[in-house]
Amino acid sequence: MAMRLSRRLLRLAAVKDFAEYEAMKTSKTSMMVGFYTGHFSAASKMYRDQFEAMSKSYPKATFYTCDIDDTPLAAYDAEVTEVPSVVIQPLGLKPDGSFYDKTDMVVVSPELAQFDQVIPRAKAALDAIEVFEEEGARKPWQFDPATGTTLPPHQ
Repeated sequence: MAMRLSRRLLRLAAVKDFAEYEAMKTSKTSMMVGFYTGHFSAASKMYRDQFEAMSKSYPKATFYTCDIDDTPLAAYDAEVTEVPSVVIQPLGLKPDGSFYDKTDMVVVSPELAQFDQVIPRAKAALDAIEVFEEEGARKPWQFDPATGTTLPPHQ
């Protein structure tokens, strides 16, 4: 009887509902990095492996994927307008001691259909962000009726 060896592929967390997305914001991670895709997007399928490879370089960040058709509220909250897009939301404290908030979110989307530039530009944006850990447990973000999105509890 022959034994088969198979390699276990690292798969990122896939956000399937808005509650999962919101729960990530209260975790003790330094930042959330999401790869927003669409089932109709060939470019999303082509660059997913590069996103997974990039996730191995940043162990303190939480990487996830999100299909905009499965979780449109998460895509709306992350201000995604085109796929594939990488959204970087720093969580915690800035170097000056103030909190990161929604205005510090970076959305990297393809400009002029340059899909091959999304992952390198996201990596450059990740390298430029410095996050310090905050003390204590994080509180859930609050819904903001003025914008239809969520805001950190300190605002």
